[in-house]
Amino acid sequence: MEKELSERYHFNPVDFDENGCRLTDGKTFRDVVKDFEHSFHKAHTTEYALNMYANAQTMRLLAKSNNAEPFMIYGMDLHSGHHFDPEGDPFINKSIDEHSENVLVYGIDSAYMTDFDEFGNPIIDDDSGIYPLTLLVDNAMPDGEVRLSTPTIDGDDDLEPVTSDVPQKEYV
Repeated sequence: MEKELSERYHFNPVDFDENGCRLTDGKTFRDVVKDFEHSFHKAHTTEYALNMYANAQTMRLLAKSNNAEPFMIYGMDLHSGHHFDPEGDPFINKSIDEHSENVLVYGIDSAYMTDFDEFGNPIIDDDSGIYPLTLLVDNAMPDGEVRLSTPTIDGDDDLEPVTSDVPQKEYV
């Protein structure tokens, strides 16, 4: 299991309506998560959040704030405790996803992704260190809490990058 640099952020779920918008100012929960991402980067200036942990209810709030269709389920389930296993969890979730009528949303664009292609998909620049935010469901987490993290490499330059065969589905 990889070590992670992480920060916890809190919000009040009752402050959001059924569309995922904050009642006081109309700000979407997705924009609140972007604020959390900016806070994470401000606290760790050389790092960007790569993982977002939250319970299923918080993931539903995120989905609503993104106007996701009801069949779109946000977040991979964790199968190795309370931390993401980048080698095992995507494969297990892919196996489950292949037999589901729903579409599993594995990640969303980072708050720092600013370049998009002609279809509105974020363009990933490997040199920037900015990647989509992987969504991870940890139902042991309380409502109103999000944990952002990034894996750390403890001086081991020989580590291979972890790649996974995440299914590609197109929603039209």
